[in-house]
Amino acid sequence: MTVRSRVQGMPGAGAVSWRQNARLARMPRLALLVSVSCLLLFFDLGVRVLATNDETRFPVLARDILAHGHWLLPRLNGAPHLNKPPLHAWLIAFASWPLGSVTQASAAIPSLLAALGVVLATWWIAKWLFGAAVATVAGLVVVTTYGVFTLARVPMPDMTFCAAVTAALAAYAAAEVAGRGGALVAFYLLVGVAVWTKGPPGLLPLAVAIFDVLTTYGRAGLRRLVSTPGLVLLGLLVLPWWLLAAAAGQGGFLREIVITDWLLWYVPAAGDWRALSEPLAQALTILLPWSLALPVALWALSRPTDAARARRLRLIVLWAATVFVAVAVSHQQRMRYYLPLCPPAAVLIAVWWADLRVPRRTMAFGGVWVLVAVGLGVWHVQAAARYNAATELQAVLEALRGCRAPVYAVEVPELVFTFYLERPVAWRATYGDVEASLDEGPAYLIIADRALPASLTSSHLRQVATGRLLRRPLSVFADDRGSCGGPPAVGSDGRPLARRPHAGWAPAGDA
Repeated sequence: MTVRSRVQGMPGAGAVSWRQNARLARMPRLALLVSVSCLLLFFDLGVRVLATNDETRFPVLARDILAHGHWLLPRLNGAPHLNKPPLHAWLIAFASWPLGSVTQASAAIPSLLAALGVVLATWWIAKWLFGAAVATVAGLVVVTTYGVFTLARVPMPDMTFCAAVTAALAAYAAAEVAGRGGALVAFYLLVGVAVWTKGPPGLLPLAVAIFDVLTTYGRAGLRRLVSTPGLVLLGLLVLPWWLLAAAAGQGGFLREIVITDWLLWYVPAAGDWRALSEPLAQALTILLPWSLALPVALWALSRPTDAARARRLRLIVLWAATVFVAVAVSHQQRMRYYLPLCPPAAVLIAVWWADLRVPRRTMAFGGVWVLVAVGLGVWHVQAAARYNAATELQAVLEALRGCRAPVYAVEVPELVFTFYLERPVAWRATYGDVEASLDEGPAYLIIADRALPASLTSSHLRQVATGRLLRRPLSVFADDRGSCGGPPAVGSDGRPLARRPHAGWAPAGDA
């Protein structure tokens, strides 16, 4: 008897063979999903100019980690950053380590990998709940949502947070719906990762799980979330950094971070029409273009179905509803806060599409998806070019590069210049706040043109460069006592500027 015949004759060999064949059949789908996702996400790595404080904050923190080893409490211009835990800064530091420096490209790598993680976690949870065919569609939909496609290129922690939330809820689905006992420990581990990404909002997956068991089982269902190892692990993950941050910030941590940033930041919005319209507009925008199909999908999926399928659908709907409500009630509205809506919306659209009775459904979806992907890519290339063209800092950086005197920023994002100059740039609220610093010694001033006073009181100041940041003109002034001996002063157009003392400021080229 051959080995093959003996195996075929063994009890259960047919089931094993079927499982192996099914697993092999799924691999091309997953490989296709990963391949097209990488193509869509990585084709313009490092092209985007970082032009806001939000975009440069974590790259600057990562640079401090690499330069000074401040892993637990990385610093911004010498002060510990306590608003958010440093996980995303760590990831940027690791991505930049081989290069030895943090660049536009290395700063974006963690967000891009997290976006790929969002795609895979969405695929995984859809596969467990609804099958491999639905999972592939869900993964293709989520990678072409406006939110995932665009925020994957931005070095902020939102995409890392979304990946952690999605992975946590995939683990919860495996524990609750698929009956995988050990997955509950993984769920609490991933909740801890989400907390290390954005602080208290990282508890969002736990809120989804609580609402799910309460809706399904009533208050007795809360016992299903009890996992002593998982809860201990969560506590060990989240408490150390908070205690360390509280010790570093002392009374200011409770007042400025816990109360102002973590509590008041998320208090309910005022009850006017914008409190209703703005969250809906933000949520629909981040889901484009698939938000056009979402209402139809929700309507179709609301029809009666079998209990097991209804249970799975309810989990996804509760996931989406919890995310939307948690963000919508806040008085702080940012489109990126709605990013965790993309995975559940993609799953709902995929389930609806799988239910459609149309000829050649797979080919039809493939055609629609290719149009969406190509259109999104073409739009992004054009939009990115316009975005980058709105900023011109070359003359500013050339004028300040190599200068050792302090640099102050007024009405411009100081962290942008901190990042590109690779040196601290201090923020000042007004030009009046800078005057006292100028009296202390040589210094340089980057100031938005709209904030320039009618007369600059210091006779030592001269204009050395001009530029634009997101279409807003700015100027650089140097104190003659602190000249760095750089190249001739030039404007954003490359033309020389008159190097003269300023008793009163005039735009470049004026007499």
